[in-house]
Parts: sequence; C-alpha cells; structure tokens
Amino acid sequence: MRSSIIIIFIFLIITTLPDIVLFARWIKPTKKEWLKKLHWIIYSIFIAGILALLFILPNIQNEIFLELFIWFNWLLLTIYIPKFLLTLFLLLNGVIFHFSGKKFQIVTYSGIFLAVITFFGFVYGAFIGRFDTEVTHIEIKSSSLPKAFNGLKIVQLSDLHIGSLGSNSSYWAKAVDLCNRENPDLVVMTGDMMDNFATELNPKIIKTFRQLNANLGKYSILGNHDYGDYTKWKSPEAKKANLDSLIEREKQMGFLMLMDEHLFVQKGQDTLVIAGVQNWSKPPFHCYGNLAKAMKGADRYPYVLLLSHDPNHWMAQVVKYPNIRLMLAGHTHGMQLGIRKFGLHWSPAQWVFKQWDGLYSYNNKSLYVNRGLGYLGIPMRLGMPPEITVITLKTNQ
Repeated sequence: MRSSIIIIFIFLIITTLPDIVLFARWIKPTKKEWLKKLHWIIYSIFIAGILALLFILPNIQNEIFLELFIWFNWLLLTIYIPKFLLTLFLLLNGVIFHFSGKKFQIVTYSGIFLAVITFFGFVYGAFIGRFDTEVTHIEIKSSSLPKAFNGLKIVQLSDLHIGSLGSNSSYWAKAVDLCNRENPDLVVMTGDMMDNFATELNPKIIKTFRQLNANLGKYSILGNHDYGDYTKWKSPEAKKANLDSLIEREKQMGFLMLMDEHLFVQKGQDTLVIAGVQNWSKPPFHCYGNLAKAMKGADRYPYVLLLSHDPNHWMAQVVKYPNIRLMLAGHTHGMQLGIRKFGLHWSPAQWVFKQWDGLYSYNNKSLYVNRGLGYLGIPMRLGMPPEITVITLKTNQ
C-alpha cells in the first residue's frame, strides 16, 4: 500500500509540474482566468480517470475496458512527455537567465520544436507505426547444423498480444500472408500469444492463423502473459482453465505447444532437435521454465533449436549447453520505442536487457530477439516496428 501511495505521489508531481511551469511562463501574464479554470478542470478529470483505471484494472476481465486503459496511457504520454520536454527547456532558460542576466530564445524555440516533434511522433506511432510490419531476413551459419537441414527456413513470430489488436482481423490476415509468402519449413511462436484471456483467440483469429503454412510444422511456447498472471481470478481453477483453454486454442491454430520438452525433426538420416521451455524470467516476472527437463535426452544431438520467451535466459543458463546452437526469444518489444537509423541502434529496452533486439552471438551460439507483432501497455510503436523474422540456417562447411 505504501509503495502504491509513493507511485501515485510521483505520478502527480510529474503530470502537474509541467503545467505549473507553463502557466507561470505564458498563461499567467495573459490573465485569462477562464482558460486556467478550464485547463485545471480537464486536467483533474483526466487524472481522476487514470487513477481510477489504475485501481480497478486488476479486477477488469473485459477487453474493452483494457483497451480504454491502454489508450489512456497513450494519451497521457502524448500530452505530458512533450510538455515535460518543453518544461525542461524553459527551466534551462531560466537557469541561464539567473546566471547571465540574458534569455536565449533559441533555447525556448528548441524546446517547442522538440515537443512538437515528440507529439507528432507519438501520433504517428499510434496510427501508423504499430501496423507497419517489417519482415527481417537473416542467415545463421553453424558447422554443427546437420547437412540435410542446410537452407532450412524458419519464420519466427512473437508477442502477438492478440487482445490489444484482436478486433483488427485484417492486421492478422496480412501477417499470415507475409509469412506464407516466405514458404517456411518451420513456423515458431515464442510466447505472449495473448494479453490476459484465452478468449482473445476468438474463432475468427483461430481460423486466420490456421491458414499459416509450414512444411515441417508449427511450434509455440508460453510467455509471461500467457499464464494470466496480470489479472485477478475467482479461483486457481479458473486461472488454470484459462491457460488450458489457451493451449487448446493454439492447437486449433495448428501450433504444437512445447512445455519443457523437445521433439525431433527428421530429414533423411539427419535429426534436428526443437526444444521449448515455459516462461523463464528474472523477478519481477514469474519463472516456470525448466531447461534441464526440456533438454533431457537431447545431449547427444549436435544441433538444438531452443524456444525461450525471455532473452535473459540465454546468458543465465542456455549458453552452458554446448549443443543449443540457436535460441529464439521475444519479450522485449524493443520497448516499442527507439532508433534504428543513421547507424544508431538504441532503445530504453537496453537499460533492462543486455540482448533486446536482433541477432547476438557467443561462443559459436546465436540468439535472435524478435520485437513482436503486437504491443502492450501503450498502443504505439515508434522506431521499433512490429516484426516477422525469417531465419535461414546454413552449414558452415
């Protein structure tokens, strides 16, 4: 309870401070009292709505209200991050004036420019960026890959969070079409198929993903959201029933769920092992996965493809297994915000994850972190577009 009060207090300071500064700088000298009153009325209603949603969110089991909540999140950021940036520049100009006796309009104008760019960036991310799917092609070589699997094509999907875009059937149909154009041998889904409820995978969504084709099968694992840990359930049995329903619905989609287990794919005399673990994460996320169980009996095979949702698993455990040559993960979303241009590759995600987007190598092993097709928390993607990964395996001989 105390931590919640502290969070609310910080939240109120962050959202109120820019308005106080901006009113002191521009609105107060105009003496437009009606404008000030109107602003604070709207602000109070807006903040009350945010706080109310925060308190009732754990009890919500309705996707309409959850969608309302994430759009409130977006509106909050779209309004207050530009305001906050502008406030910082105004305060900077105030500090300069205090020490030099001069105000530099270029500082204020720079703040205005940055605030405007940020505002329109968030609008773009919500209405265009979150739908702008990118198909990434990469080639991974390994001397351990059995020759019969040279040229094997894997399509990786991750973090669909279907509840966030469940009603947008055309988006999922387009994603399936993009996958099928690649004519993949394998399709793998590395967790977080849903936000909270198995019912997000409605009959129309199931039918759409049943059209997803793969010559050697479709495989999936569970991500942290798939367990229903982020909502309140009437009973443990209700929570388990939700998970069982998700697994059944993914089966109807044509996916085989790997729960701390492995299977064999044969081509001629050669064998490829595909292993999948339940969600393995560090706190505050729950950890369910058991890699030792998933790998039991697979140690004599030279090439194992591992599906594990959280990229933190790679350095913590996976690299200790010499025959896990490739791990596919998701989870990070690239924080849905970042820069991948002009030679830059940056996102706030790198403050949390050492491996957060793209291909990584260590001791002749590889990890690929997919940014995901959906979104979470905020309905936008800016600089970190949704991703379908097409991986071609090659023998390095």
